[in-house]
Amino acid sequence: GGVTLSGGEPLAQPEFAAGILKKCRSAGFHTALDTCGYASWTTAREVLRHVNLVLFDFKHMNPEIHEKYTGVSNELILQNAEKIHHEMSIPMRARVTLVPGFNDSTENIRATAEFIAEKLSNAIPVHLLSYHRLGEAKWERLDRKNETAAIEIPGEKQLAECRRIFESFGLTATIGG
Repeated sequence: GGVTLSGGEPLAQPEFAAGILKKCRSAGFHTALDTCGYASWTTAREVLRHVNLVLFDFKHMNPEIHEKYTGVSNELILQNAEKIHHEMSIPMRARVTLVPGFNDSTENIRATAEFIAEKLSNAIPVHLLSYHRLGEAKWERLDRKNETAAIEIPGEKQLAECRRIFESFGLTATIGG
């Protein structure tokens, strides 16, 4: 057991995140941060000082496509992933949520696997997560059009093929997690 901060994005509230993680860790709790890594290195480092494990979300490897769908390039994000692993040596788990039509192309999956294996370490476990529809009720409550309604949920065959690609780079990949 332990305490995991997730979001939204915990690094968007760094003082709160660092404060609660510090108190939890000093009380003997295992601490984890679920992040996309989008923050200045100074901000991220201050929060990460209190973390035992990083769950790092990889969305898309192409900086232009990443920016189109998330509003920001992935350059800072990928730099932070490298710094977390190489400078802070915090154990990391890579998380990839497969969203059909966004990041599920063979090209992007291969690029993600290559980055993790070559820029980080092939000892980092990869968790492949399937896009789900749990957030659809929020669209209704906000009385807004559901912009994600047409997205299909990836099937087992697609998830297994993605796992095979990650494994071809020497990575251990798990469906779920």
